[in-house]
Amino acid sequence: MEFIYTLHSHFRWLVLLFAVVTVILYLHGWLSKRRFSKIDRTMGVIFVSTLDLQVLLGLINLIAIASATQELHAKQIEHVATIIAALVLVHVAAKWKSKPDTIRFKNTFFFYFVAIVLVFNGIVRLRGGLTW
Repeated sequence: MEFIYTLHSHFRWLVLLFAVVTVILYLHGWLSKRRFSKIDRTMGVIFVSTLDLQVLLGLINLIAIASATQELHAKQIEHVATIIAALVLVHVAAKWKSKPDTIRFKNTFFFYFVAIVLVFNGIVRLRGGLTW
């Protein structure tokens, strides 16, 4: 289980990297009023997929910790709730898939941006959250 914990700990930076790149890309798309392109779709899928995988790794890790110690701390529960809220937001953002490009960029940008804030908040809630 140490491998899962380490993978989960380091993978968060990859999730944040894809999140920031995607949000900047969508902000640029919205402000420049350009068409939604294949790279926009690809970056959105990569961001959502990495967050999905990160949540899965986290849940596996959480179950392992709960099984081994028979207890969970409030910070762990807050972390899980915050990250799941972010996951819900990025999946709800798919709702604008059929909307005009400007609306799709704008709405998805805001949902992804709030998700980044939640992910960052979820990371720092844990002890040593910002350390490598």
